[in-house]
Amino acid sequence: MYSVGLDVGTTSCKICVLSSSTNEQKHLVFTEQLAHEAHITQNDKPSFDEQCPLKIFEIVNSLLEKSGCFRDDFSIKPIQISGQMHGLVFWSSKSPETIFSPLITWQDQRCSTEFLASLDSSLKHLRTGYGLATLLWLIDQQKTQDDQLMKYDRAGTIADYVVARLCHDSIGESQISTQMATSWGAQDNQWPVQHRLLPKIVEPGTVYGYWKKDVPVYVALGDLQCSVFSCQPKDHEGIVNLSTSAQLALIVDKQENAQGDQLSSSMRVPYFQSKDLLVAASLNGGNVLSAFVRLIYSWQTSLNTESPITIDQIWSRLIQLALQSSSTTTTLEHFSAALFGERHDPSLSAFITNIRSMNLFQLNDIGLVFRSICHWIIHNLFEMLGENTSQIEGIIGTGSALMRNQILQNELNEKVNGSIKYNENSDAAYGAALFALKQ
Repeated sequence: MYSVGLDVGTTSCKICVLSSSTNEQKHLVFTEQLAHEAHITQNDKPSFDEQCPLKIFEIVNSLLEKSGCFRDDFSIKPIQISGQMHGLVFWSSKSPETIFSPLITWQDQRCSTEFLASLDSSLKHLRTGYGLATLLWLIDQQKTQDDQLMKYDRAGTIADYVVARLCHDSIGESQISTQMATSWGAQDNQWPVQHRLLPKIVEPGTVYGYWKKDVPVYVALGDLQCSVFSCQPKDHEGIVNLSTSAQLALIVDKQENAQGDQLSSSMRVPYFQSKDLLVAASLNGGNVLSAFVRLIYSWQTSLNTESPITIDQIWSRLIQLALQSSSTTTTLEHFSAALFGERHDPSLSAFITNIRSMNLFQLNDIGLVFRSICHWIIHNLFEMLGENTSQIEGIIGTGSALMRNQILQNELNEKVNGSIKYNENSDAAYGAALFALKQ
């Protein structure tokens, strides 16, 4: 028997197929990752960040086909989907294949500070990009227009939409896991407002429906929780996950009314069973480095139109130069890499200040600049978690951006006093498959 884990990420989807032997050892049978290229370009609406759900589901189908799951002799025990959290998509349970909205992703910035401040006091915890905040924004925008939401009777994350498509919406009601609901803005597993599109909140491991009539599919889980679960951390062992965004997480016991003692820059979210996660979830991770690389690429193609080097070559060269930098023990001062702001402070931005002739030489060292960005990304995570980092006695590092970047690893090594383990195979897809196998 096999379990299948599928992770629907911001830029790609990944599948993992696990088998369990009689001695309960886990075997990775198949894994594959494909970019979905679902981003919808909207030059006239720079604060919007949307993706096409149809393109994403097509990639999910391709991964299932590549894995052999469509074969009649492929005996699947369960399927667990995980995915990017906070985002919002609508669909019709009568025709999810044709009636659906764009996915408004976690990176969306349409909910301004002014709009969030105008909400009721019970909603002050909402941030731009949260599903509930986006829903309220859409409702507010349609006060004087036809209600475009009336054609939908389902709402969820993109992972919830994939689950519904796989199951042909076989349940009688809309469901969302405690993990995804909290990422939307639920508190203590309750919605702070009522709306017909808000789904019922259920526990992880709840069967949503069935694929191919007899394969159970569990309600979708958060990619953060599944990434942590894949690492199987010990007590007081933190997890740094660096992909498009960045997270530093620590498993703690669940507490009543524990939200009040958290910093605004960190959060406590449901994990599994009687555990929570303390999380610093930064909007600035591998996406900042990618933006820097694309900026350099655009500059050099403008200056050298005949034979510009490729983006992959720029990545490789920057890492090499950062390792060779003459200033290996220092980084830029008066510097921030908060290119995408942060949920707790959307006004944050990237900057370099105090540039004068006597320190301009530092900017000539592009390796130093690249390493300074990596340094900021790592330190920002620990600052966001605050005093809770004192509970961390070791780190497990994972995520595609961290695994591919020796400079990020070096900066993490400098930051952490305890042991650090790097786990290349630990990710949300693997964690989802592992969770399904244990049910």
